[in-house]
Amino acid sequence: MFFTRDREALLVERPNRFVIIARDSASGELLTCHCPNPGRLLEFVFPGMPLILEKRGDNPAAKTRWTAAAVRYGDSIVPLFSSRANGAAEQLILKHIIPGLVSVRPEFRVGDSRFDFLCEDSRRRRHLVEVKSCSLVAHGTAMFPDAPSERAIKHLRELAALRGEGYTGHVLFVVNHGSPSRFIPNLHTSPAFASELSRLSGTVRVHAALVHCTGEGEAVLVDPALPVDLSFGALAAQNRGSYLVIFRFDEDQRIQVGALGEVDFPRGWYAYAGSAQKNLSQRLARHLRRTRKNKHWHVDYLIPFSTGKITALPVMTARNEECRLAAMCRDNGGKTLWPGKRIGASDCSCASHLLWFPENPLRSRGFVDDFLRFRHAWLRA
Repeated sequence: MFFTRDREALLVERPNRFVIIARDSASGELLTCHCPNPGRLLEFVFPGMPLILEKRGDNPAAKTRWTAAAVRYGDSIVPLFSSRANGAAEQLILKHIIPGLVSVRPEFRVGDSRFDFLCEDSRRRRHLVEVKSCSLVAHGTAMFPDAPSERAIKHLRELAALRGEGYTGHVLFVVNHGSPSRFIPNLHTSPAFASELSRLSGTVRVHAALVHCTGEGEAVLVDPALPVDLSFGALAAQNRGSYLVIFRFDEDQRIQVGALGEVDFPRGWYAYAGSAQKNLSQRLARHLRRTRKNKHWHVDYLIPFSTGKITALPVMTARNEECRLAAMCRDNGGKTLWPGKRIGASDCSCASHLLWFPENPLRSRGFVDDFLRFRHAWLRA
């Protein structure tokens, strides 16, 4: 069981990684819920998305009495308890990836490291298994992780190192919804993990399995051997591609933008399309800083005046795709408000690579779906 269905609600907002505000579907009561998945969940956190809630117990001191256990996503039930993928792995999948499985010992320690399972087969060989829950599935492809994960990289390296002590290391990705035709490491949001998984795949065995979830929370094994594609490791290691940076102004601003002079920017949301043919992750880290940087790109003049969270959305590509990303933003309602200024587009024929939105584009399912399609289309090119 991935969860117990105790209540149904609609998502209102996700103010931080660990909290979801929901509205009871029947009574309309506002509920503060624990979010058990700290990932970005970019494709799920839209106002009005149907949720399944699980009661957290009767402790009156608890900050939240409910957990957002799952989201209804199209025809799928997507469990959000990433830790409960271990139960599905133990009961449904391990026997498929380890022939002759004899014993399973959860939470096994080797030195200072702890792994999800120690398994032994009929030939008394020892297998260490690390399980990862994968909920990012779009356009025929499953990806993990949906946010950078140093912890996942650490697990890979530990599994590889323990081969010398007689263990066979496995990493198992439990894909929990949809109908993907393959699994790939997410080189867009965690290129270091994608590169490392490809590099170590000769030492650590890599598996993916597809599991579906019923409305009552029961896990059903669909495919114990989902194809794994590790062919993008070299591109991930190159650390190059295109990106969007999304930020907002809470008030109207007049800002000196380099040689463009003073430019008026209305309150609202902005998407800036750029590219970096090397050091993409460093470029994005630079854009995310509000202070302590020399101003080089047009967006550098704007970021210090932004309010709230700044979001960077990279797309690992071998060529410059910023013009197409800007066009995707325009197709989803982004406006160019500064005729002749060509902000962020001084070296191409586009009117601007900075687009204005009256509302957060990441709360638009059309925008997010087109962005995910853009990522996946590139990987199929």
